[in-house]
Amino acid sequence: MERVLVRKVTDLSADAAEALDSLEYDFAGKRVWVKPNLLGPHPPEHGVTTDPELIRHAVRGLKARGAREICVADNPGGGLQRNVSTYIAPTGAVEASEGCFRGIAERPVSISIKSRFISEITVSRIVTEADVVLNLPVFKTHALTLLTGSIKNLFGIIPGAQKSYLHTVVKSPYEFAELLVDIYQAIPVPVLTVMDALRGMDGQNGPSGGRVLKLGTLLSARNPVALDSVMAMMAGAKPAAIPTNRIASERGLGPTAPDDIEVAGDFAAVPGFKLPSTRVAEMASGVAGSAVYRLLQRRPLFDKRICTRCRRCADNCPVNAIAMSPYPAIDRKKCIMCYCCAELCPEKAMTVPGPLRGLIQNITGR
Repeated sequence: MERVLVRKVTDLSADAAEALDSLEYDFAGKRVWVKPNLLGPHPPEHGVTTDPELIRHAVRGLKARGAREICVADNPGGGLQRNVSTYIAPTGAVEASEGCFRGIAERPVSISIKSRFISEITVSRIVTEADVVLNLPVFKTHALTLLTGSIKNLFGIIPGAQKSYLHTVVKSPYEFAELLVDIYQAIPVPVLTVMDALRGMDGQNGPSGGRVLKLGTLLSARNPVALDSVMAMMAGAKPAAIPTNRIASERGLGPTAPDDIEVAGDFAAVPGFKLPSTRVAEMASGVAGSAVYRLLQRRPLFDKRICTRCRRCADNCPVNAIAMSPYPAIDRKKCIMCYCCAELCPEKAMTVPGPLRGLIQNITGR
């Protein structure tokens, strides 16, 4: 039976140490990749990226446990960032890493992957050099995957625009979830997780534009699927309703059934947690390509009033469906509804509509 620790934080230093101990892993002499969520240059209070104080205590805890080398690193969303330390400075992660932060986008390598979509992926070299990954995801919703937890956070092993490209090789949110599990399985070393639920995010526009919640909690587990399943229960969802959980469990990678998971500590559901509304589109997923499917898809909405014309949406659209003229204009025929534009927009000018608004949009063409 897999064990997941849920701890209401009263002393972050002590509680982070307990989380590391709960992993029951000997870090002594190991090269550890600390993998936070550094989606973009968001300050901690926005609840988008891993809290810098959790990063700080993770680094100190690993040093105290005799880790040979500690590398704190992530590949932010969007294009390749040559000076990632400057780019993500607002997150506080660089300073909190206490000398252990690294840029890992350059000199990537290709590794084989067992997937029906692709046969190899380009990843940061550290994937092949680390002894273990300490994964530090954030408790958030995601417009494509419903929740973004331990498995989804590992999408960050892929540098630069390669992440955007991978959206083009799948045809539905479920296929994207399948690809995420493929990527997790391609990682050649153990993945241990301490989830940052000090703050969280819910709503339709996670992982960067949702409602910020103060949760004050840490989750930790050796098994990513078990942890993501407990996360789902806290969010008020059945674990197997989260596509990555269901797919991973069907492959024998971890449990989703509550009876198969030992939940220790301070488990409590998050009151009023709002999941993205994807059920209507999923109802049509079996008829992809049909008129019904197209009618139920939710294409991004654009708010010109708050757009700063920064071009991040256009520069990072994997199918070049956005042109600047001078504001972003979306070619609805090209759009594959990957929501990269909404995820990367720093001003929240791109958003994902709910099912009803999406239906109206598709009927009226506006």
